[in-house]
Amino acid sequence: MEASILSKSCPEAPTKGGPRLSSSAPGPSPITRTTGSSSISVSADVKSLLGFHDERITDLSLDYTAAGSQVDGLTVSAIASSGAAISVANTTSGGQRALSVKSADAGAVLRFLDVYEHMQGGALTVALSGASSGPIRGSVDARNFLIVDEPRLASIVSTKPAGGDRSLNQAVRGDIDTSRVSFERGYAEIEKGKGYLNLANGLLRGPSIGTTFQGTLYDRDNNMDMTGTFMPIYGLNRIFGELPIVGALLGNGRDRGLIGVTFRLRGNANKPVLNINPLSVVAPGIFRSIFEFH
Repeated sequence: MEASILSKSCPEAPTKGGPRLSSSAPGPSPITRTTGSSSISVSADVKSLLGFHDERITDLSLDYTAAGSQVDGLTVSAIASSGAAISVANTTSGGQRALSVKSADAGAVLRFLDVYEHMQGGALTVALSGASSGPIRGSVDARNFLIVDEPRLASIVSTKPAGGDRSLNQAVRGDIDTSRVSFERGYAEIEKGKGYLNLANGLLRGPSIGTTFQGTLYDRDNNMDMTGTFMPIYGLNRIFGELPIVGALLGNGRDRGLIGVTFRLRGNANKPVLNINPLSVVAPGIFRSIFEFH
């Protein structure tokens, strides 16, 4: 049997491709729900749940409590199709809220939720906190993952900037392969409020490509405004950045490379426009921030 999990709690039709639960045998519903005058409590044990991008999780256990529109508690545990554990905890106490997410397969979690489809593998840790009625802040940290067939990466290395005569590929005299890129670490500081998500001190670091980024991933009008620096041959650049004297002159900090381009993604969050600053293509790291968009 397959049934939309959305139909258990709301009258709307399920979103196409959205989560569906399955049970191998008839019997009582795996979801129980109790309500009071202004509170609700839901517990679920589901053998298999099919999410977006045909991503399946198994052995799902969920406990949810809320009063009115405020979530008092949420705990989720499940197993990804790769066998990696997934855990989510959202707790509220004393007017404060804390959210934590952990998994050894970040890509599976993001695909299942239809957050991002181009990531494979990776150990994920999310830790956010704040006032119950306000935005929450914290960090997201991922280790040892792949980005596969990401069109924005391909655009950054192949696009000739306005007023420029060379793409980044041409500037470094190479063919930067963005089809399957390995990263050692991805990190960003987050502020998540009603209808918006801001990122700061963002970093993707790998042996061949690195990028720093910051800005608004989406606002209340679903607009994006992100800026950053993109660096090819990151491993080689990082060697220079970690040499005490050379690094101070050229490396511009541990997580800035020697050569790269600054970029800006701006416009509708579903299809932002990419702009590249041509002045930063071969600029040393210590000067690159001068040319970054403001």
